Amino acid sequence: MTTLLSPSYSLQIGSQIWKEQLLRLQLTLTSAPGIDILRATLPAQAPLDADVDDDVELTINSGEQEEKVFTGTVSVIRRSHASIDVKAVNAGGVLARYRPAATYENATPATVVRNLASDAGVTTGSLETGSELAFYVADPCRTAWDHIYRVSSWCGAMVTVSADNKVESRVVNAATADLALRHGRELLNFARNKAIAPLETFVVAGESGAGSVSSDDVHRPTTDFFAGNRPDDPSPSAVWSWEPALRTPSSAATAGAARKRTYGAKADRGTFTAFLQPQLRPGTILELQELPEGLTEGPVWIQTVRHSLAPTGAASRVDYLKGGDSFDPLALLGSLVGSLGGLV
Repeated sequence: MTTLLSPSYSLQIGSQIWKEQLLRLQLTLTSAPGIDILRATLPAQAPLDADVDDDVELTINSGEQEEKVFTGTVSVIRRSHASIDVKAVNAGGVLARYRPAATYENATPATVVRNLASDAGVTTGSLETGSELAFYVADPCRTAWDHIYRVSSWCGAMVTVSADNKVESRVVNAATADLALRHGRELLNFARNKAIAPLETFVVAGESGAGSVSSDDVHRPTTDFFAGNRPDDPSPSAVWSWEPALRTPSSAATAGAARKRTYGAKADRGTFTAFLQPQLRPGTILELQELPEGLTEGPVWIQTVRHSLAPTGAASRVDYLKGGDSFDPLALLGSLVGSLGGLV
């Protein structure tokens, strides 16, 4: 005998808990520079007693698995004749409102992230350390969230916010799947988009070309960052960029390898819709089973997931990028070694 699943939710807004009355609930979880957003729609006559900045917490249950998926605060309440719409954001939204003016010396990306988060009243979880920086200027031309994304991307780290509202960063290891979803069981539909990827080289140049951040020359600009081993000039297959905060060839090579790694993943991407899967979050590594031939190759990793619940049903829609051996952190280290050949 087959038992139909009955998805459910528990949404706390301020001091109230909603379990049945919502007309629609949608939670979008993504990685920086994107922001996680929760949207809840209630009937116009619902007795909502909440205000902006009130705490919000969401737990969803697929009928098989229950997970707390979001913690944040109310950012917008919109009332109309037909409904009450509540929008909430988490730590990413808070950091996106803050434009810092601070300079850090002898720091790492993790140090910068931790300090920017603390200044905004946000907590952090596990953070990727990254290459040591002689200095970093967090100027108000960017938001704190943009700065966090920038310094983390130099070491190939993905920045997300946990279900407990902590900023986290990690280098995705997409070589081995965390869990499997099967077509005809969890998966409802699936599409893959594989595009041409003409770029072969990503060169990042710093400013001083010092051997280490402890060198006396680390703050001294140089006319030859690559110490006589200049890579090929920019071309249709080679992209150059300049990051003056990266003072050593090794940190610049790491940034270049990370950009090439992400570019390769984005050339093979897709979407799928599944029955509600509350355990899915950005960075989750998946094996997609029993799909028609040509729809996927190897593990994939989640960039964005949208959990939706309404009277008509509940589902999780996922945007994914290709994983596999190229997304093994050891492969990133291998790219770094290759980039450093002749520079050290």
